[in-house]
Amino acid sequence: MSKSQKKPVRGPLFRRLLTFTVVLTLLVVGGNALLHLNYFRVQSIEISGNTHESAGELISVTGLDQNPPMISINSREITRQARSLRWVESIRVARHWPHRLTLIVVERQPVAVAADPTGALFLVDTYGAQLDPPIVGTNLPRLEAKGSNSSWAYRSWARPAARVAAQLPLAFSRQVAVVQIARSGEIRLKMTTPVTFILGGETNLREKFVAVASVISHQTLRRGAVVDVSVPSAVTIQ
Repeated sequence: MSKSQKKPVRGPLFRRLLTFTVVLTLLVVGGNALLHLNYFRVQSIEISGNTHESAGELISVTGLDQNPPMISINSREITRQARSLRWVESIRVARHWPHRLTLIVVERQPVAVAADPTGALFLVDTYGAQLDPPIVGTNLPRLEAKGSNSSWAYRSWARPAARVAAQLPLAFSRQVAVVQIARSGEIRLKMTTPVTFILGGETNLREKFVAVASVISHQTLRRGAVVDVSVPSAVTIQ
């Protein structure tokens, strides 16, 4: 005679848990479907901070002209797409439900000018990005990559020249005509006087700039003088 098998008894706690799981799943699925309705798609976009790139270009390159669902907006992806535009450095995105976005654009700031292989001048930002041609009357130092064989070295090995140009102090920045960098990494400031200051590498710039300002203020330099401030505590003048 076979023994009868007992079926496990499902208690009230199990039934409540199962009911909760089913209801939660329905809410998630239903909520997701609801947020993809046209009412919750991007319908209004406010853009600020853009001077060189038009609102239309920004909306088009980020795909926002397709009126995507608000739930699918990805700030990092929008920033990545917008940075394909020459002047865009970053974008801050804010969602305002049910269907409005605000974009705050941070544009690149030119710190110098530099020539491409054809000799045409372009504005350059602190990261070495090639921007637009300068307008007449632009008063910024010119970058020179000595011994460069590349088409635009300021995005690679010559980038420190752009960073130095960005940090020039007001005390003498207007007197700097050229920021020159060699393959060795040595950086020189060629002044309008004309006098040349050898900075050496990109390190200890604050101390080197103080030394440059001190020499300009307290020394009478002949035309063509070369001042080495690569060791700020031991300045030499040739």
